[in-house]
Amino acid sequence: MKIQKGALAVALISCLVLAGCNEKAGSNTASTQESSVQADNSLNNYIAMNNDLMGLSGLQASYEAYVRLNIPKAKPSQSLGYPSATFKYTFSQYAEAIKGKRSRPALDQAADDLMKKLEAVKSDTAVFEQYYESASYKTDALKKGKEADAQIRQHFEDALASYSAFAKELDVVYQQAKLKELEVLKQSGNNYQYRKAYSMHLAEQLVSVFDSQEDLTNADKLKQADKIADQLGQELSEFNAEYQKIKDKNPQVSSDSTLMSLNSCIKYYRSFKESKSQYDFKFMIDGYNNAVRANR
Repeated sequence: MKIQKGALAVALISCLVLAGCNEKAGSNTASTQESSVQADNSLNNYIAMNNDLMGLSGLQASYEAYVRLNIPKAKPSQSLGYPSATFKYTFSQYAEAIKGKRSRPALDQAADDLMKKLEAVKSDTAVFEQYYESASYKTDALKKGKEADAQIRQHFEDALASYSAFAKELDVVYQQAKLKELEVLKQSGNNYQYRKAYSMHLAEQLVSVFDSQEDLTNADKLKQADKIADQLGQELSEFNAEYQKIKDKNPQVSSDSTLMSLNSCIKYYRSFKESKSQYDFKFMIDGYNNAVRANR
């Protein structure tokens, strides 16, 4: 798992957030629709789990917060607080995912393993969050905390390794589903929704070019990003044209928040090209993430 530092870490972690697909297009039999919806819901649950675990209070962030306590060298006189690594939303989404019949063995098994590993982290939190928040460690000279430190770290590291495997399996399924969704939308004749979805697809490709801080100055990566950005710029023009058609028919229609956010994304990418500023890069990621949130 790649671990970034500082403000850029948040941006690079955030840029991997996956957009769920809730659009339904085309006409099929009732049984086919039911099966499709069930599959989509399962995938969306996994996507929601992924997004929660890579958030600002996610698994990696919780692990780093615990490591910073440096328990082996900590003293009872210090103020120590345990990260609240309960992942309630992740567990709730997993519960939804397993309600129906699952049909993606590799991804399903990866999800099952991940939840077992997270259960160990959650159990540690149930015990040690109270221990640290109540300052019980001051009454036993931090003995209990020091004795459990190696096991707590191991539980976190096992969960991180399992999460990495889950994320890889999810990406394979997600990319396949996204391409199918785009084709269905294209065939449906709903150009507005298709342009929106394809713009999101290109924006996701753009932000996914950069996996590390070193990539921000890598000539090949920047060349790859430029090519995608050119495509995104053209697609956003088409997206805007479709939106304007709707607005012409109904002047009271609300602004399209996805379009606004993706315009911000590409705007700050273009600024980043000139400035090489990590702030512009972060704002580019923020624009993409706002577009993702607008489509939830």
